[in-house]
Amino acid sequence: YSLTPTHNCDQTAFAKRTSSVSEASGVRWWFLRTTTSFECSNHHKKMMNIDLEQSAPLRRRPVRQAGSEGDGAAKTQIPLGPPGLPVRHPLNILKRTAIIGGTLYAMHDFKVFHNILHSPKVSHEWFKIGLATSIAIMALKAYVELYEGKTRNKKVEYQNFKTATHLTILLIMISWVSFHMALSPVYGGFKTWVIMIGFGYGVLIQSALFIPVWGQNVISVVLMTLFLQQYK
Repeated sequence: YSLTPTHNCDQTAFAKRTSSVSEASGVRWWFLRTTTSFECSNHHKKMMNIDLEQSAPLRRRPVRQAGSEGDGAAKTQIPLGPPGLPVRHPLNILKRTAIIGGTLYAMHDFKVFHNILHSPKVSHEWFKIGLATSIAIMALKAYVELYEGKTRNKKVEYQNFKTATHLTILLIMISWVSFHMALSPVYGGFKTWVIMIGFGYGVLIQSALFIPVWGQNVISVVLMTLFLQQYK
Protein backbone atom coordinates (compact mmCIF):
# COMPACT_ATOMS: atom_id res chain seq x y z
CA TYR A 1 0.00 0.00 0.00
CA SER A 2 1.33 3.40 -0.95
CA LEU A 3 1.28 6.24 1.56
CA THR A 4 1.12 8.85 -1.24
CA PRO A 5 -2.30 10.32 -2.23
CA THR A 6 -3.48 9.18 -5.65
CA HIS A 7 -4.38 12.66 -6.96
CA ASN A 8 -3.01 16.16 -6.80
CA CYS A 9 -5.45 17.90 -4.47
CA ASP A 10 -3.69 21.27 -4.51
CA GLN A 11 -3.88 21.78 -8.26
CA THR A 12 -7.44 20.51 -8.92
CA ALA A 13 -9.13 22.12 -5.94
CA PHE A 14 -7.30 25.41 -6.39
CA ALA A 15 -8.09 25.53 -10.11
CA LYS A 16 -11.81 25.02 -9.47
CA ARG A 17 -11.98 27.68 -6.81
CA THR A 18 -9.92 30.35 -8.54
CA SER A 19 -11.23 29.94 -12.10
CA SER A 20 -13.78 32.72 -11.66
CA VAL A 21 -11.63 35.06 -9.54
CA SER A 22 -9.97 38.05 -11.13
CA GLU A 23 -6.25 38.37 -10.98
CA ALA A 24 -6.66 41.89 -9.55
CA SER A 25 -8.42 40.74 -6.40
CA GLY A 26 -5.22 39.80 -4.58
CA VAL A 27 -6.74 39.45 -1.11
CA ARG A 28 -9.48 37.14 -2.40
CA TRP A 29 -6.91 35.11 -4.27
CA TRP A 30 -4.69 34.76 -1.16
CA PHE A 31 -7.65 33.70 1.01
CA LEU A 32 -8.74 31.00 -1.42
CA ARG A 33 -5.18 29.78 -1.78
CA THR A 34 -4.77 29.49 2.00
CA THR A 35 -8.07 27.71 2.68
CA THR A 36 -7.55 25.34 -0.23
CA SER A 37 -4.06 24.40 0.99
CA PHE A 38 -5.43 23.80 4.50
CA GLU A 39 -8.21 21.50 3.23
CA CYS A 40 -5.79 19.60 1.03
CA SER A 41 -3.45 19.12 3.95
CA ASN A 42 -6.28 17.57 5.97
CA HIS A 43 -7.17 15.41 3.00
CA HIS A 44 -3.60 14.13 2.77
CA LYS A 45 -3.60 13.24 6.48
CA LYS A 46 -6.85 11.28 6.11
CA MET A 47 -5.46 9.40 3.11
CA MET A 48 -2.30 8.49 5.05
CA ASN A 49 -4.35 7.22 8.00
CA ILE A 50 -6.46 5.08 5.66
CA ASP A 51 -3.32 3.65 4.05
CA LEU A 52 -1.83 2.85 7.44
CA GLU A 53 -5.01 1.09 8.59
CA GLN A 54 -5.21 -0.91 5.39
CA SER A 55 -1.58 -1.95 5.60
CA ALA A 56 -1.87 -2.97 9.28
CA PRO A 57 -2.90 -6.58 8.48
CA LEU A 58 0.25 -6.93 6.41
CA ARG A 59 2.39 -5.70 9.27
CA ARG A 60 0.60 -8.04 11.68
CA ARG A 61 0.55 -11.03 9.37
CA PRO A 62 0.87 -14.42 11.05
CA VAL A 63 4.33 -15.90 11.19
CA ARG A 64 5.47 -19.40 11.97
CA GLN A 65 7.46 -19.64 15.16
CA ALA A 66 10.79 -21.41 14.94
CA GLY A 67 10.80 -24.89 16.38
CA SER A 68 7.01 -25.01 16.88
CA GLU A 69 5.34 -28.38 17.10
CA GLY A 70 1.88 -29.63 16.19
CA ASP A 71 -0.08 -29.25 13.00
CA GLY A 72 1.96 -26.29 11.84
CA ALA A 73 -0.74 -23.66 12.43
CA ALA A 74 0.58 -20.15 12.08
CA LYS A 75 0.72 -17.97 15.19
CA THR A 76 0.79 -14.21 15.47
CA GLN A 77 4.17 -12.97 16.57
CA ILE A 78 3.94 -10.59 19.52
CA PRO A 79 6.96 -8.32 20.03
CA LEU A 80 8.58 -8.83 23.40
CA GLY A 81 10.68 -6.53 25.50
CA PRO A 82 14.45 -6.76 25.76
CA PRO A 83 15.49 -10.14 27.12
CA GLY A 84 16.81 -10.24 30.67
CA LEU A 85 19.50 -12.34 32.23
CA PRO A 86 18.81 -16.04 32.82
CA VAL A 87 17.59 -17.03 36.25
CA ARG A 88 20.85 -18.74 37.19
CA HIS A 89 23.16 -16.22 35.54
CA PRO A 90 26.14 -15.44 37.80
CA LEU A 91 25.08 -11.79 38.12
CA ASN A 92 21.57 -12.80 39.19
CA ILE A 93 22.92 -15.30 41.68
CA LEU A 94 25.34 -12.70 43.04
CA LYS A 95 22.53 -10.16 43.39
CA ARG A 96 20.21 -12.53 45.23
CA THR A 97 23.01 -13.85 47.41
CA ALA A 98 23.84 -10.28 48.39
CA ILE A 99 20.20 -9.61 49.31
CA ILE A 100 20.04 -12.79 51.39
CA GLY A 101 23.32 -11.98 53.11
CA GLY A 102 22.26 -8.40 53.85
CA THR A 103 18.92 -9.55 55.27
CA LEU A 104 20.51 -12.17 57.49
CA TYR A 105 23.07 -9.62 58.73
CA ALA A 106 20.29 -7.17 59.60
CA MET A 107 18.43 -9.89 61.51
CA HIS A 108 21.63 -10.77 63.32
CA ASP A 109 22.09 -7.09 64.18
CA PHE A 110 18.55 -7.06 65.63
CA LYS A 111 19.47 -10.22 67.59
CA VAL A 112 16.39 -11.99 66.22
CA PHE A 113 17.75 -15.54 66.47
CA HIS A 114 19.29 -14.89 69.88
CA ASN A 115 16.03 -13.53 71.27
CA ILE A 116 14.00 -16.41 69.82
CA LEU A 117 16.24 -18.93 71.56
CA HIS A 118 16.92 -17.12 74.84
CA SER A 119 14.62 -14.14 75.46
CA PRO A 120 11.89 -14.73 78.08
CA LYS A 121 9.76 -12.03 76.41
CA VAL A 122 9.13 -14.17 73.34
CA SER A 123 5.74 -15.90 73.40
CA HIS A 124 6.91 -19.44 72.74
CA GLU A 125 3.38 -20.85 72.58
CA TRP A 126 2.64 -18.66 69.56
CA PHE A 127 6.07 -19.38 68.12
CA LYS A 128 5.45 -23.13 68.27
CA ILE A 129 2.19 -22.66 66.38
CA GLY A 130 4.15 -20.74 63.73
CA LEU A 131 6.70 -23.55 63.52
CA ALA A 132 3.98 -26.18 63.15
CA THR A 133 2.28 -24.29 60.31
CA SER A 134 5.66 -23.73 58.64
CA ILE A 135 6.39 -27.46 58.72
CA ALA A 136 2.92 -28.12 57.25
CA ILE A 137 3.64 -25.66 54.43
CA MET A 138 6.95 -27.39 53.70
CA ALA A 139 5.28 -30.81 53.63
CA LEU A 140 2.50 -29.60 51.33
CA LYS A 141 4.99 -27.87 49.05
CA ALA A 142 7.14 -31.01 48.80
CA TYR A 143 4.10 -33.18 48.05
CA VAL A 144 2.82 -30.94 45.25
CA GLU A 145 6.17 -30.15 43.61
CA LEU A 146 8.05 -33.41 44.05
CA TYR A 147 5.42 -36.13 44.07
CA GLU A 148 2.65 -34.66 41.90
CA GLY A 149 4.94 -32.56 39.70
CA LYS A 150 8.05 -34.72 39.28
CA THR A 151 6.83 -38.27 39.89
CA ARG A 152 3.38 -38.08 38.30
CA ASN A 153 4.35 -35.41 35.74
CA LYS A 154 1.37 -33.26 36.66
CA LYS A 155 1.62 -29.59 35.76
CA VAL A 156 1.88 -27.50 38.91
CA GLU A 157 -0.65 -24.72 38.45
CA TYR A 158 -3.66 -23.30 40.21
CA GLN A 159 -6.23 -25.14 38.10
CA ASN A 160 -4.78 -28.52 39.12
CA PHE A 161 -4.20 -27.73 42.81
CA LYS A 162 -6.94 -25.35 43.93
CA THR A 163 -7.41 -27.00 47.33
CA ALA A 164 -3.67 -27.15 48.01
CA THR A 165 -3.28 -23.50 46.99
CA HIS A 166 -6.08 -22.32 49.30
CA LEU A 167 -4.74 -24.44 52.15
CA THR A 168 -1.24 -23.04 51.65
CA ILE A 169 -2.54 -19.46 51.77
CA LEU A 170 -4.42 -20.23 55.00
CA LEU A 171 -1.33 -21.79 56.58
CA ILE A 172 0.80 -18.82 55.58
CA MET A 173 -1.65 -16.41 57.20
CA ILE A 174 -1.72 -18.49 60.40
CA SER A 175 2.08 -18.64 60.53
CA TRP A 176 2.46 -14.90 59.99
CA VAL A 177 -0.03 -14.09 62.75
CA SER A 178 1.64 -16.61 65.07
CA PHE A 179 5.17 -15.28 64.52
CA HIS A 180 3.94 -11.71 64.89
CA MET A 181 2.28 -12.52 68.21
CA ALA A 182 5.43 -14.31 69.34
CA LEU A 183 7.91 -11.52 68.50
CA SER A 184 5.86 -8.38 69.09
CA PRO A 185 6.46 -8.40 72.90
CA VAL A 186 10.19 -8.00 72.15
CA TYR A 187 10.25 -5.70 69.12
CA GLY A 188 6.85 -4.05 69.07
CA GLY A 189 4.30 -4.20 66.27
CA PHE A 190 6.02 -2.14 63.56
CA LYS A 191 9.54 -3.55 63.92
CA THR A 192 8.13 -7.07 64.01
CA TRP A 193 6.41 -6.51 60.63
CA VAL A 194 9.67 -5.12 59.24
CA ILE A 195 11.55 -8.23 60.40
CA MET A 196 8.94 -10.61 58.99
CA ILE A 197 8.66 -8.82 55.63
CA GLY A 198 12.44 -8.64 55.40
CA PHE A 199 12.79 -12.36 56.09
CA GLY A 200 10.00 -13.25 53.65
CA TYR A 201 11.30 -11.12 50.77
CA GLY A 202 15.01 -11.04 51.51
CA VAL A 203 15.48 -14.74 52.31
CA LEU A 204 12.55 -16.94 51.28
CA ILE A 205 11.62 -15.30 47.96
CA GLN A 206 15.23 -14.70 46.88
CA SER A 207 16.12 -18.32 47.63
CA ALA A 208 13.13 -19.62 45.68
CA LEU A 209 14.08 -17.55 42.62
CA PHE A 210 17.38 -19.31 41.88
CA ILE A 211 17.48 -22.55 43.90
CA PRO A 212 15.90 -25.57 42.13
CA VAL A 213 12.71 -27.06 43.56
CA TRP A 214 14.40 -30.18 44.91
CA GLY A 215 17.12 -28.03 46.48
CA GLN A 216 14.56 -25.80 48.16
CA ASN A 217 12.90 -28.76 49.85
CA VAL A 218 16.17 -30.39 50.92
CA ILE A 219 17.59 -27.15 52.33
CA SER A 220 14.31 -26.38 54.11
CA VAL A 221 14.26 -29.78 55.82
CA VAL A 222 17.91 -29.53 56.88
CA LEU A 223 17.64 -25.99 58.24
CA MET A 224 14.38 -26.71 60.04
CA THR A 225 15.90 -29.82 61.64
CA LEU A 226 18.93 -27.86 62.85
CA PHE A 227 16.74 -25.07 64.20
CA LEU A 228 14.45 -27.47 66.06
CA GLN A 229 17.51 -29.02 67.73
CA GLN A 230 18.53 -25.58 69.02
CA TYR A 231 15.02 -24.47 69.95
CA LYS A 232 13.72 -26.22 73.05
